[in-house]
Amino acid sequence: MKRRDFIKFSAIGLGATTIPVFASGGHGEVVASSGELQAVAKKMYTEIINNNDFYAKQKGDGFFKNFTISQSPRATIVGCSDSRFQESVLDSTPENDLFVIRNIGNQYTSNEGSVGYGVMHLHTPLLIIVGHTRCGAIKAALSDYTSEDSPIRKEVDTLSLSIRKAHLVGDNIEQWAAAVEANVNQQVEYCLSKFSEQVKSGQLTIVGVIYDLANDLSKGAGKIHTVNINGETNKKTLENHPLIK
Repeated sequence: MKRRDFIKFSAIGLGATTIPVFASGGHGEVVASSGELQAVAKKMYTEIINNNDFYAKQKGDGFFKNFTISQSPRATIVGCSDSRFQESVLDSTPENDLFVIRNIGNQYTSNEGSVGYGVMHLHTPLLIIVGHTRCGAIKAALSDYTSEDSPIRKEVDTLSLSIRKAHLVGDNIEQWAAAVEANVNQQVEYCLSKFSEQVKSGQLTIVGVIYDLANDLSKGAGKIHTVNINGETNKKTLENHPLIK
């Protein structure tokens, strides 16, 4: 967790600023000066304000009146906080459609109340656990993360991976991807235990998917792969599941 993972940030008037990232499991060390980082923050926040202004004008007041009083999402999403995964992967118009909960490692146990609100109060008929390839939280769980801050260790500790004891050797992509899938299946099991009555009555379907941002599953970068539906993980059975077929 101590190796350096950096990206270069290019901006008008800034040149190239080295920014640390917590991407592929590495824990970057801040090497840019505080002035450079503040300049990056200022530029980013300006972009956010400008993008929001464009968004609001493009949508218009009428768009928001459709859901000002209440929300009616069709799916509760439990996804990873990783910036490389965004809701647009699943839905190009997520407003009032996706009730989204995000944390490191796409864990149900980290946000039980939020997930329960989506299922029990908003009555979404679909609960989707979204894992992703090259997940830093999963890599941390397979490595030595004892030097991390206590809150981070606490969240990684709850990743109960079936292959947790098999420490990741280098960047073994196959092992890493298998751990991502194992975690998705584990989170589905947690949800099945909590919402068993809703699933049995047909009011809720729980799905586990993997967003393959790196084409580690060899079927194309950016695609999602269904790996679990209500506890069913057999790939051939899933292909013929009514939800997919």
